[in-house]
Amino acid sequence: MSNYAKKISVTEKRLNQATSKILDKSPKQMIDERVMLEAKRLLAHTTESVKEIGFNLGFDVPTNFIKYFRKHSNSTPVEFREQFASA
Repeated sequence: MSNYAKKISVTEKRLNQATSKILDKSPKQMIDERVMLEAKRLLAHTTESVKEIGFNLGFDVPTNFIKYFRKHSNSTPVEFREQFASA
């Protein structure tokens, strides 16, 4: 979070207060939503491997991306891709 706060020249506390007041979300929630949106877009519309998508989204280890994705969507990236393909 500190990187984002520094980029816009505010403290982490101020960034958290602003996003909470205006959007009723923490900066972490906003980042998680954006990462998941991009992950789902890449899974649905590209043929990149899950490993490649994870690396592109900043995950150094593929299993960390898979755990993150499962935590935020209740399915694995492969399961999501299969569900999207069959829809």
